Amino acid sequence: MLSVAEVFRACCMGIIMTGMGVDGLVGMQAIADNGGTTLGQDESSCTVYGMPRACARSGILQRVVPLARIPDEILHATRYGQLLATDSPSRQFLPRF
Repeated sequence: MLSVAEVFRACCMGIIMTGMGVDGLVGMQAIADNGGTTLGQDESSCTVYGMPRACARSGILQRVVPLARIPDEILHATRYGQLLATDSPSRQFLPRF
């Protein structure tokens, strides 16, 4: 995450999900400090809430959502879903998943 934050600055997104420890906090802090978007998995959908808790307690998460909503948050942040729904000429260049 550190190199992503350094290179892509405000154009990157960090997502912290279920896991033990606090090592993800350093990378998420770097993303937040560089103006990137930070997202965390909520406690109720985590198997282990260690890393998401550390990030939530530090105040660096912009959004905290259940696991099932993380894909929608990514699509919203990238505006991919919005482009698919429009008649924009750029739509032809979007990958289909």
